[in-house]
Amino acid sequence: MVKKLGTEHFETTVNTINGPYLLKFGSTTCGPCQMMIPVLEKLSLQNPDFPIFDIDTNESPELAAHFNIRSVPTMFFCENREVIMDLNGLTPYKDLQYIIDNINDPHLREHGEFNVVKKRDNFIPYLISGIIAFILLLIFI
Repeated sequence: MVKKLGTEHFETTVNTINGPYLLKFGSTTCGPCQMMIPVLEKLSLQNPDFPIFDIDTNESPELAAHFNIRSVPTMFFCENREVIMDLNGLTPYKDLQYIIDNINDPHLREHGEFNVVKKRDNFIPYLISGIIAFILLLIFI
């Protein structure tokens, strides 16, 4: 279950958590924030041991200022009072679940992002090879 969290209980709550947790900053007047509520509820049901907190920026402006919130929804995956990864805007359930499943990835911990191996683009080498083959074909014909 997603728990409401405000300025008055923030310190005591965060200091008692062992392991990673998610802070979601939003507002009741924000449409995308309201759209994230069912996503976070499902995430909470699927991961009952992973604490998820909802912080209303209107009710806790001090926390919003401390975390430098510029837009909502903004989410922070944290551990030991340190931000591991931050996300802005609507985020699909599968992406949030992927982060929870891979929260101990060393690259994520160091860089705040996942190490995505990009496929090599072979267009230019193939183009050059094709041009050379075409020129050789013209020469020998």
